[in-house]
Amino acid sequence: MDGQALKKDTLIAVCDSDISYAGRLVEYLRQEAAFPCEIRLYTKAETLLQDPDARKADLVVIAQSQYTPAAADAGFGNLLLLNESEVLLEEPENISKFQSIANIAMYIRRKCSSAEEAVMSGLRHGGPMVRIGVYTPVTRCLQTTFSMTLGQILASRHKVLYMNFEAFSGLDKMLAREFRGSVSDLIYYNECAREKLAGQLEMMTEEAGGMHFLPPMKSFIELRSIRKEQWSSLLRTIEKVTEYEYLIMDLTEHTDGLLDLLRTCDRVYTIVRDDTFSRARYFQYEDLLRRMNYEDIKMRTQCWKLPVFREIPAGLEDLTRGELAVYIREMLLQGEYGQQYSVRESGWDTR
Repeated sequence: MDGQALKKDTLIAVCDSDISYAGRLVEYLRQEAAFPCEIRLYTKAETLLQDPDARKADLVVIAQSQYTPAAADAGFGNLLLLNESEVLLEEPENISKFQSIANIAMYIRRKCSSAEEAVMSGLRHGGPMVRIGVYTPVTRCLQTTFSMTLGQILASRHKVLYMNFEAFSGLDKMLAREFRGSVSDLIYYNECAREKLAGQLEMMTEEAGGMHFLPPMKSFIELRSIRKEQWSSLLRTIEKVTEYEYLIMDLTEHTDGLLDLLRTCDRVYTIVRDDTFSRARYFQYEDLLRRMNYEDIKMRTQCWKLPVFREIPAGLEDLTRGELAVYIREMLLQGEYGQQYSVRESGWDTR
């Protein structure tokens, strides 16, 4: 998703007399953050003001030490001040210079998004987003691999967003990436600055095998702190401001309001196994649905018993080429994304 919100003819002007800092920032924007646009570095406000192109820059990022009266009166249309003091100013818009460069880059990207793009990203033109919940009480059953493979298969024809609700997903390590924030940041924007959520979501979204996904929570403490009402509100906003056709939720018991989230799903996929412990866990889960009056979840649940696979792709960006992907495709062919699927083994009553 890097760079999708920025046009190639965008111009960013960075002005700071601290050449070492400014050089690192510009290099990060060009390399690590992969900004596709032109970025010019100025070491003095005078030089910045003498450049006629800088006056037309889409964004001017200037250190507080270079924000002279002349710079303040230059009439830059879009300006971000790198605050070098301990107290943030009321105006112009400013952020602390001494936070991580990654955070500053995120802020710069959002500032560069034009007002027109922000409006367009807030409008949904397609139909409603289909929610697919994947949850099983059975442990070590390839739930996350299944979820991501399903997402990548659907992503070949549709716009798909994947969300992971594990306490320790390990996705950053598996993909060898440093994520930009986590879903908790979206929770914050959804509650405190909803008009900025679309841009923030676009900045944070990652991609794997053609499927988009949001960086998961960094710990179970962070995950458990999110209330079910906050999840519900965030999902409604995502549906409203994006064009995703499918949302795949890889759910766990660490999620507050798990059953309520499953109830909002159009389809629920539950992976089952035939061993004694797995059967016992599944039937206990069924009993819970019955006792808590959530039996309607079972009505839209499709149970999948996966065969033993000789090999699963090691990389999370190449899941559509494995045996699991072949199996999922075969099952999906029995109905539109599993609506007609029924478990093909004895011993499991899934009616």
